[in-house]
Amino acid sequence: MINNVDNNYAYVLFALGMNKNKLQSYYEWTSQLLTILESNENFCRLLANASIEKKERKSMIDEIFGHELDETFIYFLWVVIDFNRVRDLINIFKLFLKLCQQHFGINYVQVSSAYSLTDEQITALKKALEDGMGLARVTINNLVDPKLIGGIKLKTHAISIDDTIRNKLDKMRETSFKLAQQGE
Repeated sequence: MINNVDNNYAYVLFALGMNKNKLQSYYEWTSQLLTILESNENFCRLLANASIEKKERKSMIDEIFGHELDETFIYFLWVVIDFNRVRDLINIFKLFLKLCQQHFGINYVQVSSAYSLTDEQITALKKALEDGMGLARVTINNLVDPKLIGGIKLKTHAISIDDTIRNKLDKMRETSFKLAQQGE
């Protein structure tokens, strides 16, 4: 769940990136860290574990990320630890990435499909979105959901298009049910 405190942290990280002229680097680092946090629940729990002293958790951050991240970004992570917001870090990072995408004019599109799209399909879809819908700088994230059976589902910050077989079957079932009720 996203709250105003998460927004505040995201805006602070955004302002730090802007002030240091490192917003692009912060964007890239945050993308990588978000992937790590989302794929490694144990690491998240470890950083949020209040039974481990804050100093020790900060030291872990230094050891793991100190050679890749700049000092200001590391300090931001320390503040998150100091104020016990590690459990909110995924939401904070997602909000920060949205702020950056808006700033950079990137249109993030989540594409759900029953199977992983090929590079050629992603390129063709990206071109169609840029040309056909007038979107600039499209970034596509392909999520695989076998329940969709076939087709694709597109979701941007502004629109959602569901052209999946699953959706079509659901609509057919709904229409059949309504027709059956009317016939009674």
